[in-house]
This record gives sequence, C-alpha cells and structure tokens, in this order.
Amino acid sequence: MKNWVLLICLYFLTSPLLAQVDKIMDANIQTVLIFPKGKPLALPVIGLNSQDELLIQFDDLSANYKQYYYTIELMDMNWKPVALNPFDYTRGLTQNNIRTFTISSIAQQAYYHYSFTFPTASCRPTKSGNYLMKVYRQGRPNELVFAKRFFVIEQEVPVTASIQEPFDETISKSHQKIQMQLDVKRIQLQQPELLHVAVLQNTRYHDILISNAPSFIRGNQLEYNADRDFVFPAGKESRWLDLQNLRFKTDRIAAIQQLGYGSRIIIKPDQSRATIPYFTFRDLNGQYMISNTELIRSEDQNDYAQVLFTYLPKNGVAYEGKSLYLSGALTGNVLDTNARMQWNSSDKVYEKWLNLKQGYYSYNYILRSDQSPNPMHDFMWTEGDHWETENSYTIFVYYRAPGSRYDQIIGYIPLNSIQNW
Repeated sequence: MKNWVLLICLYFLTSPLLAQVDKIMDANIQTVLIFPKGKPLALPVIGLNSQDELLIQFDDLSANYKQYYYTIELMDMNWKPVALNPFDYTRGLTQNNIRTFTISSIAQQAYYHYSFTFPTASCRPTKSGNYLMKVYRQGRPNELVFAKRFFVIEQEVPVTASIQEPFDETISKSHQKIQMQLDVKRIQLQQPELLHVAVLQNTRYHDILISNAPSFIRGNQLEYNADRDFVFPAGKESRWLDLQNLRFKTDRIAAIQQLGYGSRIIIKPDQSRATIPYFTFRDLNGQYMISNTELIRSEDQNDYAQVLFTYLPKNGVAYEGKSLYLSGALTGNVLDTNARMQWNSSDKVYEKWLNLKQGYYSYNYILRSDQSPNPMHDFMWTEGDHWETENSYTIFVYYRAPGSRYDQIIGYIPLNSIQNW
C-alpha cells in the first residue's frame, strides 16, 4: 500500500497536468487533422532541418470562403509560450496564407475543405521543441479558429526503452511501466536536472508523464527504471464505431435517421467492460481515420452526421462526485466540457452528441473524481485494466541548455507494447 500511495503522489509531483492547447474556437470548424504526410495515424512529429512534412486539414461548415492564415508558436515542455520573438525560431514569414481548398460535393452538409503542408520554403522552424500550429481568419491573429500541437525533434540522445510489468504486485497485471536508458555523451551533460523525459501513452496528452530524476547515472548513461517511473493504466483495446457509410447500420449502430438536411446516428448504448474478460483485437488506440466504403474522395465528399453516444451506469445510478468523459481524438484528446458526458435523469443514462465526419473512430470512457482525480484509475470502472493491452507509447527527451529560454527535443522514440510478447 505504501508503494501505491507513493506512486500516486509522485505522478502529480513529476507530471503536472499539461495546459490544454488543442483548441477549436469556432463551432463551424470541424475535423481538424495534423499528421505526417502519408501517415494519418501518426503523431505530428518532424525532424529539424529534414525533408519531413506535416499535412494539416480542416473543414469550415459555414460553407463560405474565408481567407485563413497560419502561424507557428514555440512552447516549452509544459506547453507554455516561450519568451522568444517568432523570428528567433522561424525562418521566413510568420504569417502564411492558406491557399488550397475544395468545396464539398455529394455531401448533404456543405463545407469548404482546407489543407496545407508544413514546413514550406516560406516558413520553417529553426529550433526543435513543442510547437502550436495556429490558424486564424483574414490575417488577424486575434481571430484564432484553432490551435493544434506538433513536435520538431533532433536525435542527439539515443533512447533504448521497453515496456514491463510494474514492480508493484498490486498493479502488475493492470498497468504498464516504461523502462529506458539514455546515452547523453553527445551533449556532454553536466547538470542532469536540465534534462527531462516525457512519456505519452497513445495520444492521451492530458496524462503525459514527465520526470527529470533518473534512477541511476553511470557515466554517460541515464537509467529510468525505479518502481515509481512512468507507470500507466493499461486499459482495454478501444471501443470502435464505423461511420464509413451513413446509409447502412453496422453492428454498433441502433438507428439512422435521415432528416433531409443531414443524418442522425444513434449508437447502441455502451456500458462498463470492467468485468468482461480481456481479448485482443486490432484498434486505433483512440484515433480515427476519415474514410468511406464507396471509393469516393474522403476529404471533400464525406458527409457529416449528428452522433449520439450513450453510456449506461450500473443500476441506472449517476456517479456521485465523478465525471464521465468520452476520450479519444474524436473529442480532441483532452478532458474538457466537450468530452464530458451529460447525465439524462429521465432515461438514467449519460449522453453526448457529436458532429462527426464519415470515418472509422475509436474511443474509451474515463471516469474521474471531481475533487481528487487519479489518472491511475481512469479505466478501472469503465473499461477495466489488463497488462496485455496493446498500447502505443512515445518518449520525448527535453533539454534546456544553461541560460536558454526554450526546451529542445533532443531525443525521440516510439514504441508499442506488443513488442514485449
């Protein structure tokens, strides 16, 4: 029990809840995507001074042409703005016009689909680190419509990592632990506390873990393998929803209502999977893909639908002092009011309406205490936790050189739990 309490305390001491930076400020802006070109499910990561490109896409449901511009902003490792002039980390223009768009066709919901790639010859980052891609109207930065995070990396610190069972036997079959070793000889590290390691599970940015306390230092090798380091609830494989065709009911859809101006999709009610035995299947780890089954252009011909998610609590009783969240990329990978399920006292269920574009979605439910949220318990009551669950992890190594005002990303490695068995 002592180890369990220590683990919880250190979670909050070493990893403060990161600022919510993935925001959409305009309700007409939908399906905002940012990913490496050709890899729609990958994190938005590019190498500094490389040929890597990000593809950024979004829809404007007002269906009127607007001039949109973008700029980038360098952030520190906790997603706070750095005290640097934009020209200190941008080569080229700080304001860039988005010129590529198409008008929706076939879809009942009219929209303009905008897309652009980054970096370009006229705008390129000159430093590694955390960045925000900020899009705004008419060349006026105060009319921001959305902000999405991305990462620019350097590979100066080789990382060796693996996923293990936690040492604490009380959570060894329900959680997963990341162990790693860093080789810092290239940077000749004199002050280990200036180097921070961050571990991200899937795309759950709200629960990223950060530490600057290696368990062992052996020459140029920093090891992170103490029982308190980088422990995550394993959860289960994500729930799924197939909206690739809005005319035919899939296994998860209870009803499709065609309203003339669009569709309403009623999903079969979800409920707790905590007591259901674990079985593996391929999932998207909380991500989604915009696609359809009719071989038409997904970007500007897929339609939108109002989708109702319903969750049945045990015995039809609301969770007192707790909030239920619909978690995944479909709610922006953040736990906010848009992700919080609403209690329907008449039907004794939790509900959430979302406006979703045709595609294939994955998601989970998270239940958290309002007064004392504990991320270690995120899936305990709603999904269940199983050590065998397939999860993706990403490790970022941040370094703030003495006297510097920003955090470089000098190490990066993705890994997946299935490589361990």
